[in-house]
Amino acid sequence: MTDSAEPVAGPSRNAVVSTRADANLLRQFVMEYLQSHGFDKALALFQQGPSDIGDAEGEASAAANGKEAIFRAPGPVPLESNVKRNIPQAQAVSASTLSESITPEFEAQAKYIIEQLQAKVQATNPGEDGADDANKELKDGPNNQDSLLDPSDRVEGYKSFRRWVDGGLDLWKPELDNLSFPLFVHTFLDLIHFGFLKTARDFFQTHASHHQPLHPQDISALASISTKEHVQANPFCQRIITDKYVVPLSRNTNDLVIQWLSGAGLDEDWEAGLHSAAGRAKEAIKGIVFSRISIKVTSTSVPLDEITIATASGLLASALPSAMPIEAFNTATDLKLGPPPITEKLKEQVIRTLQDEEPQSTQQPNGTSSPSKASLSLPNGHPNGDTNGDVEMSSPNQTGDHIGVVMSQSENGDAGRSGTPAPGITIQEVKLEPELERNKDPDLVNPEENETLPPIPAVFRIPDLKREVEAIRDKRKMIRLGPQNNGESKAGSSSNTVLPSVVAFTLFDQGESAASVEFSKDSSLMAVGSSESCIRLWSLKGEKLKKKTIDPSDGSLLEDDGEPFRKLIGHSGPVYSLSFDPLYGSASAPSTLLSSSQDGTVRLWSLDTYSNLVVYRGHGKDPVWDVEWGPMGVYFATASRDRTARLWSSDRVTPLRMYTGHLSDVNCVRFHPNSLYLATGSNDASCRLWDVQRGACVRLFMGHTDAVTTMSISPDGKLLASAGLDSSIWLWDLGSSRPIKKMYGHKSSIQSLSFSADSSVIISGGLDSTVRCWDVKSPGGEKSLNSGSNNIRQNDTSIRNGGTNVGGGDELQGSLPMGPGRGNWEDEPHTSDLLATWLTKRTPILKTHYTPRNLCMVAGSFIPPSNASKGNQQMNGQ
Repeated sequence: MTDSAEPVAGPSRNAVVSTRADANLLRQFVMEYLQSHGFDKALALFQQGPSDIGDAEGEASAAANGKEAIFRAPGPVPLESNVKRNIPQAQAVSASTLSESITPEFEAQAKYIIEQLQAKVQATNPGEDGADDANKELKDGPNNQDSLLDPSDRVEGYKSFRRWVDGGLDLWKPELDNLSFPLFVHTFLDLIHFGFLKTARDFFQTHASHHQPLHPQDISALASISTKEHVQANPFCQRIITDKYVVPLSRNTNDLVIQWLSGAGLDEDWEAGLHSAAGRAKEAIKGIVFSRISIKVTSTSVPLDEITIATASGLLASALPSAMPIEAFNTATDLKLGPPPITEKLKEQVIRTLQDEEPQSTQQPNGTSSPSKASLSLPNGHPNGDTNGDVEMSSPNQTGDHIGVVMSQSENGDAGRSGTPAPGITIQEVKLEPELERNKDPDLVNPEENETLPPIPAVFRIPDLKREVEAIRDKRKMIRLGPQNNGESKAGSSSNTVLPSVVAFTLFDQGESAASVEFSKDSSLMAVGSSESCIRLWSLKGEKLKKKTIDPSDGSLLEDDGEPFRKLIGHSGPVYSLSFDPLYGSASAPSTLLSSSQDGTVRLWSLDTYSNLVVYRGHGKDPVWDVEWGPMGVYFATASRDRTARLWSSDRVTPLRMYTGHLSDVNCVRFHPNSLYLATGSNDASCRLWDVQRGACVRLFMGHTDAVTTMSISPDGKLLASAGLDSSIWLWDLGSSRPIKKMYGHKSSIQSLSFSADSSVIISGGLDSTVRCWDVKSPGGEKSLNSGSNNIRQNDTSIRNGGTNVGGGDELQGSLPMGPGRGNWEDEPHTSDLLATWLTKRTPILKTHYTPRNLCMVAGSFIPPSNASKGNQQMNGQ
């Protein structure tokens, strides 16, 4: 026999004597290997003798008698480490003694005999359950140590880990529960890969419910997996196979996991080696932890909280555009989150316009001024807009630089303007700082005039002037919401917590056809998108909507008598999103409307002629889930099922930018108030912040357990709120990209979020037919349900009538006009920052909206009683 780098299964001429001497050692080694790996049937067959084993034992006898074997092994198999590790401690021959006699030929012979024995067992029992599965296992991974494990070992390994976690301290359970999810997924996929289909299905049905609350999307994706072909076609399965699942652990938790895996005095069976079932079970877990999971150990030994675990876990490699940790990625780019600049010319004209309005104030006998009749006009068409109390944005004693006008009034009522007050004259200071100072926050960086979208023009337009002036008026009459720090009352009590006035618009005779609702900036119009592909418009001031036309004879402008509502027809599918143009802000009614539809188009409508002006196509045939105007008009953004968001200019029919990176549908888009950034939410349970100009992702927010369906950016530009199908609201700091807190209390998916004008309160509306008010500035955290201060019930008469609670309590509750007064929502789990819950009768909320003066408006479609039970079943099934 010639020399070869590949050893043959039979001995060479130079090794005949040695092989004959070690024939018993070879037999002993094979028996120990079969015993240590649980191949009981193969071991019994091997012990029965040559007559029963046949070819496999014959080859072993030929090798022992020095005959040249007729087969060649595929190559040397490094079994020495397995020999040293797997031989039971009770054996008379030690591992070191065996290792001296082990040669490559010896390893090849032993491996061949083991494979032949396994094949013989399967051939002898063709009808036994699992025979084909075992053959598939050996075929799929003959050189893989994991493939030699019995399916029961894999299942028992996961069960053993769960028992260890459940029996441990609650202090470490959140981190260990998070680690158990990738163990569950890989165990299930391994069983599928090696052909144990029935075992895999039983394993999934038994243990999937434990991970359903935190991983509903992933569990839903795995529920349809039953064959290898399904694994190859499933995107989530391919991601978790190719990418390592990132799991953050504190130092102490990581030490506990390593101790359990190594069996350092914790498990006698494990210490005995892999010949026991417990040892093989832990070997399966160890293989997954060390090869398929990336454990990130923190520098602290303090247990990680649930928010930190949720935001730092998952398949981050495929979510990030570059191979770097998520913390490094989110801090690589400094953001300019300050408000957009205002030109000096526009600032001067705003001051001049406001100065001209001040002399209209009348003089009181005590020397103070009172508003004129013009200033007492109802804001935004709502009778209670000012009766709830107008407040100044800043107190007269507030220090700091400001731009303002000093008005002087003499005792006889004459008014004059002067830079310095005259003796005996009452001074009234008109502060324009909220809008004209723009930003005095040292932590925020303001964009330049040429950085906004569109760039700030050198010469301002009339709509710009109207918008800025009206913004100052709104700030003066804006109501401060949320807990107030003035006075001696305790924070959170009903006496010093100001809640918004909520106006609910209920759509009747719509059934389930209302797909979207939108309010105009000045609160004068409401648009409703229907699943029947049309758009309906209503005036919230009770006025008729007049259509303008041009007389073809002389070119004059004509108006009809008007109609109570208008219908816009043009789409060929359900209308999923609407957006009024923001050009005039709250100063006047908008002139155009954008709509997106399932037909893959975005349409621009004129609100003068109520006709379609432009059709934008760019997402192909994929539905466009959301559309929103930029804060300065001209540009708008869309979100689609094609996993992209796109930037458009209203004067072009093709997109200008495409933002790609999400792994599933992009459900919602929101512009930052300064127009430099665009936020998107997706079905992949993540939110992203994009640089509008460069098209690059600058922030990645992860933490949701299901699809993100709605978002809102605070008017001050600092915060992002996101919510979705997991019924929770996450609050993020845009600058640091860190999660601030998680708020929960809704019982179904959340459809809409809105910040108040002063960024202190969030209103949310969901499919559970409730409207909830949340305190932004409080630390949050779960509220104790048996607290003595929780005395307010939803059916309390005073609250149902709009009054405040006189019995005390730190949580204000109320009911919308159609509220049924059912149950006590304080008995349900929620966070302590929930200020109020308003119930509707059978009206899932589709839209929430804050006016610039902090009046809240919500809208939803009423579900008739005959369909109420069906709707509840659908909501409970989500």
